Amino acid sequence: MEGTIKNTLLKNIKFAYNEALELIVFMGMIANEEQLLTSAEDLKLEMDPLALSYQEEARTLLSPHANRELQFFFQYNFFHKALDFAFYESICTCAEPLTAEVWIARLEKSPAEKVVAEMVYGVYYDKLEEFLEGNDWEVVKKDIHFMTELVTRTKPHQEVINAHGPLLECLAYPEDTKQRYMQLFNQFYRDVFSLWKDSLRKASQEASRRYEEMFLDNPERFIREVNKNEPALYDVQTNFHVSFISQVGNHCLFFNTSEAERVGTVIFGVHNALVFGPAADREKTELFLKAFSDKRRLDFLLLLRKRPHYGQEIATALGITPAGVTYHANFLFFLDLIQIKREDHRLYYHLQVDKLRELLAVTTKVMLDEEPGRV
Repeated sequence: MEGTIKNTLLKNIKFAYNEALELIVFMGMIANEEQLLTSAEDLKLEMDPLALSYQEEARTLLSPHANRELQFFFQYNFFHKALDFAFYESICTCAEPLTAEVWIARLEKSPAEKVVAEMVYGVYYDKLEEFLEGNDWEVVKKDIHFMTELVTRTKPHQEVINAHGPLLECLAYPEDTKQRYMQLFNQFYRDVFSLWKDSLRKASQEASRRYEEMFLDNPERFIREVNKNEPALYDVQTNFHVSFISQVGNHCLFFNTSEAERVGTVIFGVHNALVFGPAADREKTELFLKAFSDKRRLDFLLLLRKRPHYGQEIATALGITPAGVTYHANFLFFLDLIQIKREDHRLYYHLQVDKLRELLAVTTKVMLDEEPGRV
């Protein structure tokens, strides 16, 4: 069985830099900088000064109009994705990595209505059943007027509520929307990304080689301990794009290609090994205590103490959105307190009881300056 898992992972996973992905990750990071800096502070992470300098200079290089357009298409929630989901879909449905220029040319040929439909999906994917009102998405996405009626009647989750008005605008004027995003991508590539694309590629590929070596040494352990996922998740062809700009992250995206084949993409931060590797006892303690500064994370673990739960169950129980589940889960992944396993076509969160005991013991040692069990 172990050999079968290893062979499947070796067959399905490859590490390859996708320049088009790095382009839109870059744009999303600039538009959501405040959210991402808050997240880094929560996790006690220091952003790479070079990455921060790229983002700061990028804003000065763009015109005020381009900065406003960047906010229009990307600002709503970096972890949820909204209007920008359409751009990820257009890249990740290609089986092979794309250069930024090739992708921009491909996007130019894609019908405006198709891209706008993917924006709708991006805003409502975790509220799709309510949004569709019993209709089939494959049918709805081809009727822009009906989509507009459904969007008008259904508010998205609070995390992306500010995308509601802009989405209606895109639906009302799809061709104008296309002109706007094509101008934005061409300008951002020309005035910003092209200046650093070689440096970004080099830094990302150097990290990619390190991660690929770790993966090849022990594929299953890499997926479980560094990627923090269940190996069974990768039963389709999946590309690991190691991103310098994203610094830290494990974003898994799965799409059906035009040939109806399912493909996966993982946007993997260059510093993930530092984040998920061993930390000093004091740092572990600080993060462990920080984890429970938000009651919802404690409730999250107490749910899993009873039995494993899948994402929607947790969202319903805690009164948060599926994207909120992902956000809190990332914090708990950081401490190795939970893991994901696929069961019955769903991904279930499991509590790592031994790891919880270990962190409690470390906390006792740091706080009381004594070994666990000492009287």
